[in-house]
Amino acid sequence: MSKHRTILSLLGIAALACLALMQQDRIVTADDAPKVDKKAEKADEPTPEEKEQQILSEFMRRKLDASSQILEGLSVEDYELISDGAMKLYKMSTVEKWRRSNDPLYRQFSSEFQRVTQDLIRAANEGSLDKSALKWMDVTMKCIECHRYVRETLVTGAEGDANKS
Repeated sequence: MSKHRTILSLLGIAALACLALMQQDRIVTADDAPKVDKKAEKADEPTPEEKEQQILSEFMRRKLDASSQILEGLSVEDYELISDGAMKLYKMSTVEKWRRSNDPLYRQFSSEFQRVTQDLIRAANEGSLDKSALKWMDVTMKCIECHRYVRETLVTGAEGDANKS
């Protein structure tokens, strides 16, 4: 039996040696690696402004997903979906990424949005479809009003200021 173990051990060692030889051809040294053009690599990297825009776009996408959840909940009369979507919107409205400006009117829009999302959560928890639908309209109107303000006042104003200098 020890003869049998010795043969199996030798076969195992031979197999490992073959694998090592096969892998040796696949090893790439630093000298063999393709040369990377550092300038081209940097050109592919997004600028800080592009990174910030990408983060904002992802954040806005999550807001739209939560909004879709609320609409679905209203459509199928699922109050848990409504409440969960409204809670997501409320929580998102309290994080720093939400705050695009320190403008007083913008802060007021944010406060009103937080208030109406809390109203929507309460309406959903009460199990009132009509009240939930009306509160959802309030939330939607706050979104539209704030986005209009940002587009027409904050963004246009910032571009106008940049063009003056």
